Amino acid sequence: MLQKNLDITLIKVPAHADDPLNNHVDALAKAAHTDSHLPSCPPSVLMAPCILQFNSLPVDMNIRKFLRDIFDAKSLLTLAVLPRFNSSSSISDIDWACTKFCLNNNKQFVSHRNGRSEFCGFRIKLLLDMLPTLTTLQRRKPHLYNPSWLCPQCNSSPETLDHLWTCPYILPEFSPLNTFKTLLLALRTNYLDKFLSASSLIPLPDSFAAEFMALDCWNCDPPSFSCLRLARGLIPISLTEFLGNYYSSLTIWSVLDTPLHDFHFDLYVQIWLCRSIFFHHWESAQGITKKMKSSALGPPSTLCPSSNIPLDSSTPSLATASLDSWVSWVSSSIIRGGSWISHLDFWRRLTVQPLLRISFW
Repeated sequence: MLQKNLDITLIKVPAHADDPLNNHVDALAKAAHTDSHLPSCPPSVLMAPCILQFNSLPVDMNIRKFLRDIFDAKSLLTLAVLPRFNSSSSISDIDWACTKFCLNNNKQFVSHRNGRSEFCGFRIKLLLDMLPTLTTLQRRKPHLYNPSWLCPQCNSSPETLDHLWTCPYILPEFSPLNTFKTLLLALRTNYLDKFLSASSLIPLPDSFAAEFMALDCWNCDPPSFSCLRLARGLIPISLTEFLGNYYSSLTIWSVLDTPLHDFHFDLYVQIWLCRSIFFHHWESAQGITKKMKSSALGPPSTLCPSSNIPLDSSTPSLATASLDSWVSWVSSSIIRGGSWISHLDFWRRLTVQPLLRISFW
């Protein structure tokens, strides 16, 4: 295009539009399924013979799928660089491929037919840090939730997402922190048993179990940053890198998938639902009604100075994905044969339509 100063315009051709060039392509595609020796076409028929390249690499794959993969990769990177994921550390600390695999379980997303739509929403909001904790509600409706209010259960710290699992509560023996530690250690034990019984690439050393349990993501007293990320469903790269010394990626992802889902369901039932019931009664005590919460109107601006509304520094930009990042990513996909990048349905659901609606506070 640069050497010959070509001006290319892409036109979407509707199916069954009887376009001559589209019909010719369809005929060649159908013939390729039945005849490995296609008849040669005269040069005049091929109006622009070329070899498509991306970042100096020849693209030897379905072009339509390849273009879809490019935009899928850009959407995933746009999601990955949101400040909610990298506010405290780099996104390189997260194994995004494994995270996607563990959350792209189709049978879990068909939730409206099995009565678990609330849990499905819980997992997505947990991943995106969008659960309606008190700090989130204070940011959304500062005229209803006083910014100075602390966690209703312990009244000692702001109720953030991480505080849900570390809250000491007024009765320590029933605190969410103790429940969280019990569930996390059970998850660690479950994983260890499954990996010990899985087929490994090389014999496991005697120190495998001790090294696995010593990983930072299992440090829950108090929970480490890596541990809190795992609770959100963000798989730490340190965990998969350690396991990658002994198991294939597919084995690692398959083992991590179901127990993580069960762990989230236990968090949902044993911590979040209990907290939500308590929070509902606490709201009633504060005089906050359902009608007030559902109203989109706040008090007049004269009654709610802008200085009392905390600015949200985490508002993301949809154009924050680095060009070099996704170009390198797609190039790597070509070299590796695109083993997983074409299976981003889950991320597409988060970034095509919902991202425009729910990525901003």
